[in-house]
Amino acid sequence: MASKAVSSVVFDFGGVLITPITTLIDEIAKRHGVSMVHMLEVLMGPRAFSTPDHPWHRCERGEIPMTSMQYDVEPYAERAGVKLRGDEYERLLRGDFEMHDEVIDRISSLRAEGYTIGLLTNSFKEFRDIIESRIDFALFDVVVDSSEVGCRKPEPEIYELTTQRLGGDASSVLYIDDFLANVEGADRAGWSTIHLTDVTSALVELDRRLLVS
Repeated sequence: MASKAVSSVVFDFGGVLITPITTLIDEIAKRHGVSMVHMLEVLMGPRAFSTPDHPWHRCERGEIPMTSMQYDVEPYAERAGVKLRGDEYERLLRGDFEMHDEVIDRISSLRAEGYTIGLLTNSFKEFRDIIESRIDFALFDVVVDSSEVGCRKPEPEIYELTTQRLGGDASSVLYIDDFLANVEGADRAGWSTIHLTDVTSALVELDRRLLVS
């Protein structure tokens, strides 16, 4: 049975259930002769906060389609001194990733133990079919997709909405994400958090937290 302290465990998608997008961004960065962090800022915008205008953030909120991002990001690339080739988002979003099977297995066992399981992801409407082709959403009691709810991590509204849908208090949620800004947003929302830097260590920490909670 789930412990009294933690009743819900929520997982990020990219970098937690699957290999991180930074692997692909690093590949693109090397083509352009810049650092991964520099290319990440160009293509995905700031990680520490949301902007009202960066195309990646807007698409994750469902405000614009994926097809417009490549054109809309050009001014950001120019200001950063990067000449894009025109296929950067196509490379990022074609579904070229591997599943972290050990995480999927742990999700199944957590449900059997009585925990409510959530998926909280920044994503795009057009990417949903690719995600669902690789993972059974029946594993999750609650799925919150930024492109469907109109807000994104680390905006406070998305954590509040997820807490409501989980049906418990913020203090009963344990969350795993590989982007520090998203973890910090969850911390501010009152959740317990694990910043995933490698899958094995995160799962060990997850089990430790559940054991002592």
